[in-house]
Amino acid sequence: MSGFGDSFRHARSNKGVTLGEVERAIRIPRKYLRALEDEDFTALPEGVYARGIVRNYAQYLHLDPDDAINYFEELRGGISKGYKVVPAVRPMEVPSHWAPNFAMIAFVMVISAVIFAWLYSAFFAASDNRIATPSPAQPTPTQIDVSAAILALTPTATRPPEPTATPAPPPPTTAPSAPPPAQQAAPSARQVVAPAVPAASSQPPPPVASATIHAVTIQALENAWVTVTVDGVVVFNAEMAAEDSLNFEGKSITIESGRAPSIFLYVDGAEYGYLSTTDASAILTIP
Repeated sequence: MSGFGDSFRHARSNKGVTLGEVERAIRIPRKYLRALEDEDFTALPEGVYARGIVRNYAQYLHLDPDDAINYFEELRGGISKGYKVVPAVRPMEVPSHWAPNFAMIAFVMVISAVIFAWLYSAFFAASDNRIATPSPAQPTPTQIDVSAAILALTPTATRPPEPTATPAPPPPTTAPSAPPPAQQAAPSARQVVAPAVPAASSQPPPPVASATIHAVTIQALENAWVTVTVDGVVVFNAEMAAEDSLNFEGKSITIESGRAPSIFLYVDGAEYGYLSTTDASAILTIP
């Protein structure tokens, strides 16, 4: 042996797990795991499926998946062609430079303007409206005209007023007639007519439909009968040949097969694994 299979076997022994535990953890049949450790590459599926098994097993044992795939290709006589298997989703790198928060700056400016307006109205405007208190003035001497005072004290003869004719009272007039009904019913100037409030509708608002759409890719490692139901409608019910691939989209997707270990799934662009690794027949519904 070249050492490829021994590296997997030693790494699994150091981790203290069995092939059955690895099978349940990464959802790969143990016959493929044993074939890797024994370097029996003829028992593995062809193409991308074999490389996916090598990568998942290497990642589980904390081995370098790229080195393991390249070594695997050399042993099988293939050529890697310079590409590398990368995860389906790569974390986005966010620049670390500081960017100003314009919303926070605008909020601080508004608060500052409100505080300034309140201070101005509380202190400066109050001082402008304050009534000036008159200061106590010095008393000024008053000059008295003595001659005018003497004349005011001298008595003078006054004639009695001439009698005047008393005017006769006016004849009684009739009582004013009552105002017309239109004037009596005139509304006051302060009367406010409340607007009519529309009656609440008794019908509930229509339900908001969920907009979550899932994408599922089904790949067959061997010939297997597969039934696919999308949003309650059976859209596929036939046998898939080995290495066939089908894509489906919908809010709810159900996959059923009588050869579950031969069906490999990708859900929303990420690897989901085998439909089942323990049961021959299995059903899976997403979500």
